[in-house]
Amino acid sequence: MASFLYAGAAALLAVCLVLAGVAFLPSWTDEAVSLTGGNATDEVTLTVQRPRTGATDVSIRLTPRRGERNGRPSTVTLQAVLPTAGHATPAATAHPQGSGAYSTAVHLMMPGRWTFHVSVDHGTRNDQFDFPVVISG
Repeated sequence: MASFLYAGAAALLAVCLVLAGVAFLPSWTDEAVSLTGGNATDEVTLTVQRPRTGATDVSIRLTPRRGERNGRPSTVTLQAVLPTAGHATPAATAHPQGSGAYSTAVHLMMPGRWTFHVSVDHGTRNDQFDFPVVISG
């Protein structure tokens, strides 16, 4: 009977240690986060390379829903806003990388639920896409 109690206590201790270890794991990640949105004419994919405070690279991919787009590349700007704290990054112009790909960088000053505003100027119209991203410390 005593060995059964010791085995039960050991199992309970092991479960408690695993739960404590999981509870103290860092909640942040360095893995890239990708979100896709769009409208009737374009699909937009936003990728935040490092969703943590500090400088992070952001990639934006524009995919026309109907065939290829001819002419000059669209002008894409990005601004990150933290509405709960009243913070915002300056609007940054994304640099064309070819085939509808654009890139830029932003500096995120604190953790929280940021909104990434992507503005796409096609010359004849301007579209706005918003992406919610949680940024860790």
